[in-house]
Amino acid sequence: MPGVVAEKSPLTAKTVFGLEDVLANELAALGAEQIAPGRRLVNFSGDKRLLYRSNIWLRTAIRILKPIHTFHASDEKALYRGIRDVDWSAYLDSSRSLAIDPVVHNSFCTHSLYAAQLAKDAIVDQFRDRCGSRPSVDLKDPDLRINLHINENQVTVYLDCSGESLHKRGYRATAGEAPLNEVLAAGILRLTGWDRSTPLVDFMCGSGTLAIEAALWARNIAPGLIRANLGYMRWKDFDAALHDDLLAEARAARLAALPIAIAGSDLDPQAIESAKVNSRLAGVEADVRFDIAHFEAAKPPAETGVLVFNPPYDERVKVSMIAATYRRIGDALKQNWSGWTAFMFTGNLDAAAQVGLRPSRKIRLFNGSIECRLLRYELFECATSHIASRGAGSVARVADAASVGIDETVADDSFDDDPSPRTPIGTTRRTWQEQAFDFRNRLVRMARHWKKWARRQGITCFRLYDRDLPEVPLAIDWYEGHLQIAEYVRPHDRTEIEHQVWLQRMIETASESLEVEPKQIAVKHRQRQSGPAQYEREAEEGRHIIVNEGGHRFQINLSDYLDTGLFLDHRITRSMVKREAQGKRFLNLFGYTGAFTVYAAAGGATATTTVDLSNTYLEQARRNMQLNGFTQVWHQFIRDDAISFLRNLPKVRGGMFDLAVVDPPTFSNSKTTAVDWDVQRDHVELLSLVLERMTAGGKVYFSTNFRRFKFHEEEIPAATIREISRQTVPPDFRNKRIHRCWTLVKI
Repeated sequence: MPGVVAEKSPLTAKTVFGLEDVLANELAALGAEQIAPGRRLVNFSGDKRLLYRSNIWLRTAIRILKPIHTFHASDEKALYRGIRDVDWSAYLDSSRSLAIDPVVHNSFCTHSLYAAQLAKDAIVDQFRDRCGSRPSVDLKDPDLRINLHINENQVTVYLDCSGESLHKRGYRATAGEAPLNEVLAAGILRLTGWDRSTPLVDFMCGSGTLAIEAALWARNIAPGLIRANLGYMRWKDFDAALHDDLLAEARAARLAALPIAIAGSDLDPQAIESAKVNSRLAGVEADVRFDIAHFEAAKPPAETGVLVFNPPYDERVKVSMIAATYRRIGDALKQNWSGWTAFMFTGNLDAAAQVGLRPSRKIRLFNGSIECRLLRYELFECATSHIASRGAGSVARVADAASVGIDETVADDSFDDDPSPRTPIGTTRRTWQEQAFDFRNRLVRMARHWKKWARRQGITCFRLYDRDLPEVPLAIDWYEGHLQIAEYVRPHDRTEIEHQVWLQRMIETASESLEVEPKQIAVKHRQRQSGPAQYEREAEEGRHIIVNEGGHRFQINLSDYLDTGLFLDHRITRSMVKREAQGKRFLNLFGYTGAFTVYAAAGGATATTTVDLSNTYLEQARRNMQLNGFTQVWHQFIRDDAISFLRNLPKVRGGMFDLAVVDPPTFSNSKTTAVDWDVQRDHVELLSLVLERMTAGGKVYFSTNFRRFKFHEEEIPAATIREISRQTVPPDFRNKRIHRCWTLVKI
């Protein structure tokens, strides 16, 4: 029979902010006495049986601590002496290991790790003096974990009864992005007031923590049953018989399969797969249903129930972006979940205001260091909700100028030659569902057409959709299973947030129609800018992939900059350069990432010179050349302003270059140049300097994306000039003025 130890001692259960009263109620149900909630903790008293039971049963405790010594210490020596006063042989043998977790507030010691070091020295010195050997330190898996708490020079030494944090139930094999802590999830469920007899749904479930914790609670499955180890199991006074008896008691207390629905859904297939694995390890696989579905498509399994969810906070993105998601959450709640009670747990309080519902209760909690609220919404029967106007204005979301033909110096008026009718979006009163239906059909049809065409051409990157529908003015480029989506600036009558909602829905339509996961879609953001801001990084994700074109390999960046590093509209021009490069000395001015240089080298150029003012672009140009095996010394990369480079070149009789590409930006400025670059103002001087360095009969390809460009060819002497724009725009670009291109042959 297991022994029963009646002696009671003080104990402390730690938790997260806001769950102190919930934890106190849990302890009372277990039979704890002298319960006193504090800040992020609850003090109580109990015997060894309660100590073991609290570790096995508590859902909202992070760890259970047992205080063994308290003393005052105003300096390092007093701390050392006080720790050494404890008879550590009662808790540990010299052959075992220990770890110390320090917490220091308003005390003589300002560094918690230094306090832990002093405490460790006191313990091991005691063992060394008494028996000549000492315990080792193991921070990951110690035999004895000690908690050292110093507050205003008052020191309390605890034994950690739990070992690893109790939130580590043992069922989380895999996790999605930013998974919810199990202790916090269990506390949220308690705070909702869910009675465990009505349906419960999480339509943004991620890896399933809320739904799994709900099933464990509803079936009365003790979370400690899943764990293999608890801290007290390594103590010298561990009562294995008592522990086994309590585990048997917990197993017997489990309820049969649930008669109610507990469901989770998420748009991410990987998250749902993780949720299913986790529920199986938790022993509740049959109690929770997980489905792949967008929250707007999720339907309630009954007329009433509890909906609880933890939407993304998106702290790294402006509130105006994430607010669109919260607006859609509000619409979904009003349209689909009437009769239910919804609880939203969020750390983005500004975005939460966009839900459009008044919460009946707000509970302050923390998710790690992020201050959050658990918001309760009573969802009554109401008419079909509509999107109300809030604020004014629209958001310009576009891709790089060279990629979609957007002028770097002008905004809306740069689209005077837009082939689509200039009908303001929204004036036709068509719903987004109607627009998405047509958009989906068009995408499927165009994807089938352009993929078939691309296979015949040996192309893997192409424009798949180019403002084909006036109501959906997007450009979509296909990069070997990845998408880059850009929006052309067009008039519409939506507010900023409404427009973000609309754009999100179109992006999701593209994702579903083209069977591309959302994480493989890049949406580029661009607004009218000037000065240094125009070249700032958009993100720090570094989503690089290697793509193929014309038998050559290129590294592209889908996330960090306005452009990817490979302008698809110059595909034909690159091929022209390759055909003419045999035996030529090639110059690539404004060389960017070196795509033209790769083609020239592949075409047999005897030497190449790539010039750009950006170190970042030159490094990528080198990588692209290396990817294709061109590492010879006759391939040069020069960081310089194009005009300065040409002026400083020595004048060589007969010329230095036989073939050149000049593809400048519309506008550019840099701290390293005294004068800004303007293609309209400076193109005559630039091309004249280039022609001076060309051999007789040498050819220059000149291109620009500036839509209102006027070529002053009459001011450029000694050259035969011919516009070849129509021949160089690929058929997958519906906009035939994506760029303009000329050849200049030196006479």
